[in-house]
Amino acid sequence: MQDIAPEVVSIADACLGGLQGRSALLVGPEELRYPYIKLLRALRMKYVYEEDTSTHVSYILPHVQLLISLPSYETGQKISPLSAARIAAGCDGRHIPLLIFDLAPYPYASVEELAGLLPTVCLYTPDDLRHILDKEMAKAC
Repeated sequence: MQDIAPEVVSIADACLGGLQGRSALLVGPEELRYPYIKLLRALRMKYVYEEDTSTHVSYILPHVQLLISLPSYETGQKISPLSAARIAAGCDGRHIPLLIFDLAPYPYASVEELAGLLPTVCLYTPDDLRHILDKEMAKAC
């Protein structure tokens, strides 16, 4: 997907009722994380955690309200999606919703879609974002 960082951050801001004082986790290569970090810090997020891979995600999830997964598939390596089981483990005892944006390029997925069925998780896939952004573009015309 093209550079949609402003739109993703705007959706997150609306869904969470503001980002100030909240925490986020960005997973992916540094060059893909940078536009999001810049925007999230401008909105005065309390903490912005960064990880290159999803290896330690379940340990960080209890401390964040927003997860943005930005995998890079350019190297040709196979990346297994972040499983719903690992997300569930990281959400154990959670009382605040976890908003997840899977920004993997089509046809890949970086977050298992079953994660969206967890009671405290709201998962946006690239298809969801295309649908939302297409509607917004239609309204603007």
